[in-house]
Amino acid sequence: MARRGRDGEPFSNRFERWLDFIFFAAMEVSFLVLPVLVLLLGVRPAGPASAAAMTSLSTTVVAVGSFRGRYLDVGAWPRVGQFRTMPIRSAYYGSVVGVGTYLGTAVYLRTGVGWTVVVVPAALSLLALAALPRFLDTLFRVARASF
Repeated sequence: MARRGRDGEPFSNRFERWLDFIFFAAMEVSFLVLPVLVLLLGVRPAGPASAAAMTSLSTTVVAVGSFRGRYLDVGAWPRVGQFRTMPIRSAYYGSVVGVGTYLGTAVYLRTGVGWTVVVVPAALSLLALAALPRFLDTLFRVARASF
């Protein structure tokens, strides 16, 4: 007998659906942060910067998929094909990856503690992406009030 969640759906179905959200989030995030990833190619020192960038990018993908699928409910997440938020999401995701890489590398270089290149970008990515629905709501409310 298959184990079931609170909603009665088997865990295997929920896991497969979550993987779908992660897959499409990986395509979306990889495309939208491409300019930032190109800029990060020249960042030195390469080892810590690469670790921080990979952590930031991976955490961003998992967070976007989990938030969009409401596995972690932080509010109404924009759909993949929502064109009006695409430039905003591109700048937001790029900022999350870029700042996460910078902070993770900077903290590592300052402290010399190796795990900071993983923990700092991961924490920053989760916190910043959890705020995206509220950021978009505020932005669109201000825009409507201006016109």
